[in-house]
Amino acid sequence: MLQQIWEQDRNQYDVNEVAIKLSTTSQVEADPEITLANYLRKWRTEVLGHGYKDGKMVWGDCHVLSQRGRNRGKPIALASRRDYASDAQQLEASEESDFFLSDPQILRRIRRLLSPWLTKPTHYNGLRNTLSRVLMHAVQDGVIDRNPIRDIEKISEPKREVLIPDEAYVKITEQLCIHRLNKRIKDGTWRAKICDLIYMMSQQPIDVFGLKEEQIRDDEGEYGEIHFARHKTGVPIVLEMNEELRDLIEWFRNWKRDQEIISPYLMVYPRYFGMRSRTKPVRHKFMQISWAEACEAAGYKGQYQLRDLRKKGLTDEFLSQGENNKGGHESPQMRKHYRLIRPPERSKSTLKSLRDTDKL
Repeated sequence: MLQQIWEQDRNQYDVNEVAIKLSTTSQVEADPEITLANYLRKWRTEVLGHGYKDGKMVWGDCHVLSQRGRNRGKPIALASRRDYASDAQQLEASEESDFFLSDPQILRRIRRLLSPWLTKPTHYNGLRNTLSRVLMHAVQDGVIDRNPIRDIEKISEPKREVLIPDEAYVKITEQLCIHRLNKRIKDGTWRAKICDLIYMMSQQPIDVFGLKEEQIRDDEGEYGEIHFARHKTGVPIVLEMNEELRDLIEWFRNWKRDQEIISPYLMVYPRYFGMRSRTKPVRHKFMQISWAEACEAAGYKGQYQLRDLRKKGLTDEFLSQGENNKGGHESPQMRKHYRLIRPPERSKSTLKSLRDTDKL
């Protein structure tokens, strides 16, 4: 009797589960003519606030809110809006995005849309996340019933655990000190100093390149402080400088003064560059290319990347001062992710024998 009751309940449960899945995968028929490409464009311009005026990029009000961290519930940062807009434009431009949101094969369509980036896990997952935001807004907008991205898994990204040896770093930066530009050889010490700054600040390169003079507080602490916010999360960071970092900051200031360059940015292109670049802020992409070329010249082609300097800095900092949050991470797991070497745990023995050996 118990077996019969259990089987009846189990069959009814299975029927209910199938009914729920069928109902959640059905699409709203009120707007059958909306394509994904059109909705991406609408979301980018009306919700994200991205557009162009007189050929220049402009930003309106943003209605996309942060979903986690300290900024939860607040409009996302401008840097994140740029990333979302770039993803949306790339997806819009694909012919595979020209399908109706009411298409019963929407999962297959989206997988086909994302398939060109299967070999690039980081970018694939970024596009997937942007699509998820867009389609969740479509759910809230009453265009579809359910976000189909829930059924599309992220691609596992290979964990990069590369620690640049000190001797390799010296050889690579020696190559950066020799700048070959337009068949001329110039003093490229400033490029090596930029790498020193990325390492010593131990931040993502994009957070270092935007550093301005006003963010350097000379009157705070023994050697001054650097105040900035992480590009990725918006987490504010106050970095107390030591003597070496302070000397490096002063090097850039003196170098700009010698070049007669007036700029709010700490790192700028020298005057031997062309008119379009000289005295402008140094771009992340330029240093990525310069670093790759220097690695090849030093005999380390493809082994090390500019972003590895952050991991090297945070690892060396952990070995030097122990537990800290110089990287501005909001979870202990991410702190450990950037520490490739863990020093042995130290302890001291204070116990005594429980037996009085003299009386035995």
